[in-house]
Amino acid sequence: VLERSRSASLAMAPPRRIARALVLLACGLPRAAGAAVRRAQRSVAEVTTIPLRATTAAFAPSGRRHRSGPETPALSLLSRGAARRALRRRGRLGAHAEREAVYNSLRAQAQRIHALQYYGKVMIGTPPQTFTVIFDTGSGHLMVPSVKCDSEACAKHKRFQANESSTSLPIAWADDPLTPAKDDTDRDTMVVNFAMGDAVGQYMRDRVCLGGEKMFCAVADFVEMTEESNDPFRDAEWDGIVGLGQSVSDAPEFNIFGVLASNSTPSMKMPVFAVYLGRDIEDEAEITFGGVREERMAAPLTWVPVYTEGYWQFQFTDFLIDGKPMNLCKKYGDRKCQAVLDTGSSLMMGPKDDLGLILKAIGFAKDTQMNCTAAQKFPKLGFVIANKTFEMDADDYMDRSRDGHQPGTETCWAHMMPVGDTGRGPIMVLGMPFLRAFYTAYDMKQKRIGIAPANHKEGAKPSPDAVVEPLVALRPGGEDLNGDNTKTLSNKKKASATAAATPAEKAPAAAQVAKA
Repeated sequence: VLERSRSASLAMAPPRRIARALVLLACGLPRAAGAAVRRAQRSVAEVTTIPLRATTAAFAPSGRRHRSGPETPALSLLSRGAARRALRRRGRLGAHAEREAVYNSLRAQAQRIHALQYYGKVMIGTPPQTFTVIFDTGSGHLMVPSVKCDSEACAKHKRFQANESSTSLPIAWADDPLTPAKDDTDRDTMVVNFAMGDAVGQYMRDRVCLGGEKMFCAVADFVEMTEESNDPFRDAEWDGIVGLGQSVSDAPEFNIFGVLASNSTPSMKMPVFAVYLGRDIEDEAEITFGGVREERMAAPLTWVPVYTEGYWQFQFTDFLIDGKPMNLCKKYGDRKCQAVLDTGSSLMMGPKDDLGLILKAIGFAKDTQMNCTAAQKFPKLGFVIANKTFEMDADDYMDRSRDGHQPGTETCWAHMMPVGDTGRGPIMVLGMPFLRAFYTAYDMKQKRIGIAPANHKEGAKPSPDAVVEPLVALRPGGEDLNGDNTKTLSNKKKASATAAATPAEKAPAAAQVAKA
């Protein structure tokens, strides 16, 4: 039994299961011990990691609405009964979408200012059709182009072909997500607004898989886009979006990770996904499903409950500047300060009054951009979360540029944006600067968020049996905030090398999250 158990996957198995196997062996029950070892090995194989790549194409959905009919808002295409049904449903879903619109418009604004996103893969249908997608914790739907779309933007991307999938099913209404559409005249149509364009889609149901050779698969609802504007889709490196919001989709059946967490094949025993972004664009980045990778953390996770359902929103109690409390959260009473973790936001955004004080405290007295010197030091910015301190170094929350400057002088800018009402009260939106500094985990079942300092040291080796398919990052060259030309930055080479070094049959596995 011990000889057969000498695999690297066993090293990451839960200690209690290993202890049980050893006790059974000591009691002279080798078969039972062998079974316990195999269960321990299987327990670490139920995690899949997708590498991420970065892109600068602005994608953040800024709002959505529903309209009736396949390609037109005209109700004359429907029967009277269907028209009445469409109006009732559109009213309910429209109200939900309006509540999101203000927040999403802010995300779109951040994208226009500092566009950078990470993308990976998703598979849809039987046999699977592979799409390159953005993983977005701030939206709630899977959206991919449809073969029905003949716009220039769609033509340049992979398009979902429902007639090529034996498991595809058209869905009529968003709030009736299991009922097939009788025909195209009796279907909801979703209109999604983006930072600089829009898209129109209809609802489908099919098999959706996340991962590489080791995949979690389940039948879920999604949106096939039948129209797309050139901006931002035509020149984007990605085809679509996987929304990973906590509870912002039109119905539970559209919540892709929620469906996988409760009903995937193979079973996902830990309903958790986790995000790791390298400190620099050229560094590795990944998203893990079914657990976490402990080697990506510099300390254990601190768990906090989701404060308000919808986005991944949590409460924290203060900001710190070099460890000194700012006492900004007391004025909000029992609600204290609120934050949302958002992979779709490339900046950190917050209430104007609060962020103005923070910017002043870190040395940006008048704006998020200023002239500075190479020798100028900036303080650490901290957050008190669950009575623990999480600090960002200056390099985490700001950038410097020497282009066009005399020796010793630079342009400095903070990756922050003061905003007004988010539609959800005063909230800090913690985007990529925060997510590069901290490893974050999202527990769908227990409705909680895990945060730990990220381990950015080279040579962090995952444990065996998981699929590692890194996220790709890309920031095209062009004019920067200082008016200077910059070169293209990407982690494509590193992501490709990682994938080549860890083929599916030898790919490493993630450690499962210990039960709280």
